[in-house]
Amino acid sequence: MQGRWILWAVLLWLMAYGKSMAQVDSLEVNEDDVDSSRMLEEVTVERKKKPLMTKVVDGVNEFFMGCDTTYVTPQKYQLTAQAEVSYWHDYYFMRSSVTGNTMVIQSDPSVILGGYVYYSILGYGAVWNLNDLGIPAGKTNGTSLRQTFMIHTAKIFAEYYTFNSGKGAEIRSVSGINLKGKDRTFHGLDSRCNGLSAVYLFNNRHFSWPAAFGENAVQRKSCGSWSIGFQYNHQKTSFDKEALPDYLKNDIDSTLLFTQVNYNDYSVNVGYSYNLVLRRNLLFAVSLMPSLGYRRSNITEAQEEKHSILNNISTDVNLRMSFFWNNTRLFSGLILEAHTYSYRKNKFGLTNTYGTLKYVLGFNFWKKPQSLQ
Repeated sequence: MQGRWILWAVLLWLMAYGKSMAQVDSLEVNEDDVDSSRMLEEVTVERKKKPLMTKVVDGVNEFFMGCDTTYVTPQKYQLTAQAEVSYWHDYYFMRSSVTGNTMVIQSDPSVILGGYVYYSILGYGAVWNLNDLGIPAGKTNGTSLRQTFMIHTAKIFAEYYTFNSGKGAEIRSVSGINLKGKDRTFHGLDSRCNGLSAVYLFNNRHFSWPAAFGENAVQRKSCGSWSIGFQYNHQKTSFDKEALPDYLKNDIDSTLLFTQVNYNDYSVNVGYSYNLVLRRNLLFAVSLMPSLGYRRSNITEAQEEKHSILNNISTDVNLRMSFFWNNTRLFSGLILEAHTYSYRKNKFGLTNTYGTLKYVLGFNFWKKPQSLQ
């Protein structure tokens, strides 16, 4: 009998203990829930406390720089410094529609040294022609200074540029005249250029234009994108007949000569770009953008006959290629750019093609707050 009472007492104690433990567990869960709720409320309050301007900046940044991070590692730093050594070359092709004769002039190759500075999405670059050092004014090939102002985002790339070219040149060929063994030096060609271009990338969350040409992002998976852009180009090219070698002045076809071509070109570009990831941090990129536009231009011939403004359809081609290594902090690589601008009228045509091969070396610093570990 006594043993039975002891058994009942033990069972009652176990039941009471189990119930008390369940209450403790319940209390702990409730406390956890309370803590989680408090944390959520604090985060919500903190978000609500974020200044309106900060919210606007964050929204704008997401709109312009937002990307799929499995494809693109966005820029982690506020500032970028970049040095550049480049090789420039100009090519002029003139053709008379009256006689069919042609003349080809190419500028002296130029070695350019300069650099770029980027703050976030904004950039400025300036480069100088080393060939101009020690050469008298008027004898250089005119590319003493090229300036570029840029905006690089995930969606949009835009730049404004200005430069001169052409003074130091060589006559490569003239129809009907044998130039072998003769002086081909020509200092009478002067071309002044400035322009504005903007490109919109359709597949901007997966394809990165800055990774290929802006050096402030890294493409992680191979990807391409169609693009559409607008371009304005102003070019003023002067030709001094008196600077021609003496043996050409009297024998050259006069319809090949002009005093000045001055035009403004407005065009729309549609093209395709592709970033090929060769291995981690290593990229090969190609962009081809033909353009179709409206060109308002006039020409003054060597005979000083002024022609009225002509409205022409223009067709040009912009090609870019790059080979880059970028580990988000340091980057190095090559960029090739080629641009072709064509002028045509009823009896005269001028095509100006210029290309540049750049080697760039740079680094990023001042890490963005959201990238700090």
